[in-house]
Amino acid sequence: MEEDTRNPERAEDLLKILSVFVAVASFWVIALYWNYIFLDDLEFVPRLGLGAALSWVVFLHVEATGMIIMSMMREKWRSEGQAEVREARLEAAEARAREAQAHAETAEGRAREAEAHAETSEARAEAARLEARAEAAEGRAREAQAKM
Repeated sequence: MEEDTRNPERAEDLLKILSVFVAVASFWVIALYWNYIFLDDLEFVPRLGLGAALSWVVFLHVEATGMIIMSMMREKWRSEGQAEVREARLEAAEARAREAQAHAETAEGRAREAEAHAETSEARAEAARLEARAEAAEGRAREAQAKM
């Protein structure tokens, strides 16, 4: 139901049908009222003409009122649409911010991983140097023992 009331074209079509119905109904109400109750001085045809003229006035009033209402509804729909667009843009910006945060966290994790890998490589290289020194010292000790 809300979609029907938000659709400007549908509301305009309903307003056109309503205004024609009001004009026809007001003509017959005026014509019958004056024919049977009021204006005994006028003949039938002038009463119908007067009824038609007044029903045209009623029709124009309904059309003018409808135009005012429709312009107010369009303004309301426009402002609601702009609010929805602003909200969608805000949600998109928040989503991009969350994505950037996740990307930064991932990059930070990769940097920590690379740093840990570098520290591990350094530790292995240091261990290899110490082992090489120990082997060299052991080799010198064997040579010294062999010379003695």
